[in-house]
Amino acid sequence: MRGFKRSVIKEELVRLTGDYKSAIVLNQIIYWSEYNRDFDKFITAEKKWNEDSDMELTQGWFFKTAKELAEDTLINTDPSSIRRYVKKLVDAGWVEERNNPKMKWDHTKQYRVNLVKIQKDLTQMGLYLEGYNNKTDIPIQ
Repeated sequence: MRGFKRSVIKEELVRLTGDYKSAIVLNQIIYWSEYNRDFDKFITAEKKWNEDSDMELTQGWFFKTAKELAEDTLINTDPSSIRRYVKKLVDAGWVEERNNPKMKWDHTKQYRVNLVKIQKDLTQMGLYLEGYNNKTDIPIQ
């Protein structure tokens, strides 16, 4: 028997994104980033990128279909709505999106959260991303 799914609404992400559904999708993308095999390398790359923004970010990518994200978030919406929420997050710079660079036939999108940008934007609002200041030591200023 599998466990129940959980979807978390974080106040700081609601204030950042302006709506709870985008906040839930962003939190889910952050959640899946933590389960990436190269999470430690991802954090190191985030720190390095903050110093040298011309660096290509190769760590921290994961893939999810819009249908899977819709199921994971428990928002009870269709995949096209999830794609709109993700586009909003990508446009804001909090999430990066790409096609699979190795398998061109694979149209499943890959995502990478930009913790540095999220922290900077939250800091400007007088907020912080709970659990990430100490956990990742991501510079926020």
